[in-house]
Formats: sequence, C-alpha cells, structure tokens
Amino acid sequence: MAKRKIEIFVEIQNDKEFHHIVDSNADKLICAEIYSTYFGSCTCLDKLFTTIKLDWSSGMLILLKVPCDSIECLQRFRDHSEPVYMFITRKKVTKVFRGVDSIKLAAVAKIELSHYNREMQGQEPQRQFYELAEATPDENTWISTITMEKNMEKQSLQMRRRSRQAERKRHRAMLMVPYLKHLNFVVFWPHAHHAHPELYEKWAENNIFMVGREEYELDREKAEDILYAGDAPMNEASMHQLLSGPVLALCFRCLDEDKNFVSLVRTILYEDRIQFEDQGMPQSAFDHYKTYSKTKEEILQHRREEREKKKQEEIEKRARRLSEMQRLARQARHEAIEAKRAEKEQLKIELLKTGRLAELDHLKEEPDDDEDVELSIPIPEELPEDCEEETIEEDEDEYFPPAGLIIPGFYAPPNDIAKVNGLAILFSKSVLECVTPQPEYLPQHLLVMLDISKRYEAIQAMKRHKKLVIHMGIFKATTPYKAVHIAYSVKQFDALGTNVESDKLKLAFMISLEVDIAVLELMDLSPSHVSRDPTRGEDECAALFPVDYGDHQPEFVDFDDEQI
Repeated sequence: MAKRKIEIFVEIQNDKEFHHIVDSNADKLICAEIYSTYFGSCTCLDKLFTTIKLDWSSGMLILLKVPCDSIECLQRFRDHSEPVYMFITRKKVTKVFRGVDSIKLAAVAKIELSHYNREMQGQEPQRQFYELAEATPDENTWISTITMEKNMEKQSLQMRRRSRQAERKRHRAMLMVPYLKHLNFVVFWPHAHHAHPELYEKWAENNIFMVGREEYELDREKAEDILYAGDAPMNEASMHQLLSGPVLALCFRCLDEDKNFVSLVRTILYEDRIQFEDQGMPQSAFDHYKTYSKTKEEILQHRREEREKKKQEEIEKRARRLSEMQRLARQARHEAIEAKRAEKEQLKIELLKTGRLAELDHLKEEPDDDEDVELSIPIPEELPEDCEEETIEEDEDEYFPPAGLIIPGFYAPPNDIAKVNGLAILFSKSVLECVTPQPEYLPQHLLVMLDISKRYEAIQAMKRHKKLVIHMGIFKATTPYKAVHIAYSVKQFDALGTNVESDKLKLAFMISLEVDIAVLELMDLSPSHVSRDPTRGEDECAALFPVDYGDHQPEFVDFDDEQI
C-alpha cells in the first residue's frame, strides 16, 4: 500500500484562516513564509523546511504559506519578490528572516527552536516579542536599505535621462543650424522693453530687419530652455526679474547671407560703442541697459517713492480736471446768457415788425436777469472723492534676491546652437518655414530584438506600423549592451553578404509605445529579447541607437519595397 504524502506546509487563503491558526496554536512555534501573490511562494527551501520540521522539531513546528495580499496585518510585505519567513509564538513575532540563504535560515531556525524549547521548560524569555502588524528592527533596517537603494537608482536614472536628453537636444539643434543661418533673435527683460525702439536704427544700418515680435510670460523651465547653451547671467536676481513680467522677443533676418549673423548681432549689442543721450561717454548697449539688484530696503524705498509720485500725479490730474470742468461751466454760462439775449433781441424785432410798440417798450424796460442762468449751470468748487485711499500692506514673506547681482537688459545668443534652440521655442512658425526639427522628446519606447532568420517576417509585420518604428538596425549582439552594428536595414545587410555567425545576429527595433499594436505584432514572432519596461527600454535603446544614428544612412528603405 502506497504511503500517504506528508504535507509540510499549511496553505493559508485569507485573514480568517491565518488568525485562526495563530490563535489556536499560541503555545507552539510557527514559521510562516510571507509571499506576494504576484510573485508566488518560494520552493527552493522546501527540503530545508522538511528537515527542520521532521528532524529538528519532531514535527512540532508549524509551517505556513501566507499570501500577504490577503492578510491585513501583513500588508507591509506587499509587492516584494523576495520571500520573508516569520517566526511566531504566543501570537507574537520573535524573528523575521528575508531571503533564500539556506545556511543563514537554518542557523536562525535552530536559535528560534532553542529559545522556544527553553521557554517551554519554564525559563524566562530572553528575546523581544513584536505584534504581528509591527515591524521588527530587522525589517526597519531592510526598509531603510531598500528605500536608499530605490532613491539611488532613481537618481541614477534621472542623471542618465538628463544626460541623454541634453545630448539629443544639442544634436537636434546642430541639424537645424544650416537652415537658419539668416535668422536670429533677441530677448528683452521685462524692465527693458524700451531698449528696442532706442536700438532700432542699429539694425537698419547693418541690413537687418525685424520679421517677428512676440511677448511671453515665462516660467523658470521655459526661461532656462530659451537661454540654453548661452551666456546670459542666470543668477537669482536675473531670473527673478526675467519671470516678473512679459518678456519681449524679436526675430531678425539678415539680408547679407555671407555674414555670420550670430557674430554680427553680438558685435552690435555687446561690443559697439554707442553715444546715448543720458550718458557722457560712449558705451556698449549691453552695459547701458544692464542693472544690478538692489537691497530690500532700496526696493521698498523705491516702491514708496513710486506710490508717492503716483499720488502726486493723481492730485495734479484731479486739479487739471477740476479746472477744465470750471472753464467748461463758465463757457456754458456765457453761451446760455448770450443765447437768452439773442432771443430777446429777436423778439424785439418781431414786435417792431408787427407794430406792437407798447409791448416793445415794455420789453425794453425789463432788466436783463441772468441769475436764473447762473443757478441752472453751477461752477463746481471741488471734485467728489473717487474712492477711498488704497492701503498697501507689505508682504513679509516676499522674496528679494541678493543685492549686487547683474541683471541684463537683453540677451542675444552667442553661438549657433543657442540661436536655433531659442528660435525653435520663440518663433516656431518661422523655423518650420525653413526646416522641420526633430522632436525634442521621444515617446516611451521599448527595444525588441529578433533572430536574423526572422528578418523578412518582421519587416512585413512592421510595414503596417512603420510610424511607430523610431530606429532599426542589425547587430551582432549577445545583449543590448554588448553589440556591434552591422547594417541599417535588411536590404543593406543582404547586400553585404556577411559571414558572421547567424545565431549572434539580431534585428533590433526601437518601438514607440504610443500604440502597443506594433509590439504585439513582434511578440507573435517570438523575439529573443524585449525590454521589460519603458525605463529599461530607454537604457537599452540608448546603448544601441546613439542620437546621431541614421543621420547619414537610410534606415527605413525596407518599408518602401513591396517585397524583400
């Protein structure tokens, strides 16, 4: 007769079962494997647990497999792929072990069994007990370590991403430079808009004409993007002033195409000495319009002076208005009196014509009474108050940048990279008339690699989704990080007639995830490698496809052919 299989572990399904086992075996030692349902329980240590249960504890140790997702007091272990082993007695936790190191786990189990046996013999416990929902010191250490590792990985990812983005941004600008040699721009800070009309004649003298004008309210990110690769002072005071109001952006076109437009504008604004009306000595436009940040006291004093000046101007304005109202009232009185007298003279003529001399004599004897006219048109002595005087309270939390920092009046790019980047942001329509820039940011993407034997099936599948293919190529590769480029297209590869071992040749696609159908099509071909997520896909694609990949070779000729 076959022996009945001994069940080592008790499978727990829900919170009720778990607490029932713990409560009904309060006087026994329990070892529970805590696992996340997504990853499943661990089986590599089953042999060790068989030994622990049958040989070391004579079958008295209770072994559980507990899905933490279903147990309220074990929620802290969710989404962890590594198994956790919890030792429980008296409804309390005594030890928590993480990992699959069988030697260390065996040592921990022996210590726990030793403590348990001594306590069963009546000795006082020599260890700390914890509630089921309470994290042990070992857990806190693990959590701190895991959190630190995640933060370090996050920082590393951000650094790699910023580095790749900076490289892509520069490469994108370099591709636009040949098409935008005739355009340039100047940005005026909010306080220096008046510099534009004052410098207008300098442009015409150099055969430069304005072809675009825009005003923008900037945030810090966009301001830094516009000043990318430039030399504008980006100190706290300069940026604070730049973001304080609308900036004026001007786009210029140079008719002399043989001149370096960047150098010409920089010379006009930063080097040429100009005689300004309010300055004794000639100086450059940049030096004339630049300022320096003031102290908090100076700023507040300036505001008070401005308010007082505005108040005086308002008083003078009201006085002029009252004077004008009085003049108009006196003029209206005079015109009304003259009209009344003219009417009386006209009546006299009518009486004379009709021969009513008695009435005429009576009318002549009546005195001229202008008092009723004066009463009907009063002359104002003062104006009514428009509103109560506004009380301005100073904000104690208002930010004031450090004093003595330079604040430019304007900025002109010092090189072609800075120029085309700023033009693409400020005057995108003018840029599109000359060149279509590459997208600055790529969509989320994955790397898919297939054996070279599947190249024709892959090309046929991707023809329907070629807009989702960012890059493609053929590589001799074992991993994305150990690869040598062979060809840009299947057509080019077939023309090479290479003798490289076919099992190491891979057709690689950088696939956009804007729509996932292209990835699903390739999955039907059983690829040899697929990025596990978009984050890993960025790193793997960057390893195979540098920013200048495909600049000088056609990648997608395979999609133009009906058959390969």
